[in-house]
Amino acid sequence: MRFPLSLFVLTLPFLLTQPAMAQAGDETSIESPSVTSSAYEDWHTVCVQQDEKSICEVTQTMQLEKDGQTSFAMRITLIKQADKTVMEIALPLGLDLPAGIALQVDENNEINIPFVTCVAQGCAAVVVTEDEFLNELRQGTELKVAYRPFGQAQAVVLVSSLRGFTSAIQLLAD
Repeated sequence: MRFPLSLFVLTLPFLLTQPAMAQAGDETSIESPSVTSSAYEDWHTVCVQQDEKSICEVTQTMQLEKDGQTSFAMRITLIKQADKTVMEIALPLGLDLPAGIALQVDENNEINIPFVTCVAQGCAAVVVTEDEFLNELRQGTELKVAYRPFGQAQAVVLVSSLRGFTSAIQLLAD
């Protein structure tokens, strides 16, 4: 299955900054989209409502601190497309792309996902989440994301908390 190359990480901020033009008789007015966001422990939701259309995403962003410097480590985004829930894992550049990434909820089976694209902000792996995997996420305590830096044999494992995931993902079910 092929996925659109546009990243969720890039598309929602674009929606937030592009006002819509509306014509009212001879007058032109700018309508800003309505944006709502909520926090559910370690997960966040953002919804953009414009012209009676709502686009929502559920996210968690990890940042690492080393020697007093904060750097982007990973962003997990879930969004509803048609009747499917799609998960994107965005990681920084410098990865072993053919290796892809491995996801594991607690001690359940690993799921391997290939990278679909890289842009200046990083690389993304995208997967349609099956109901079984979503249930593991709802019931789990942590999501492990393993990837290999380019030229290295040892994988790096980032651990994402699933506290608040069940409440946050409910937004996509509505």
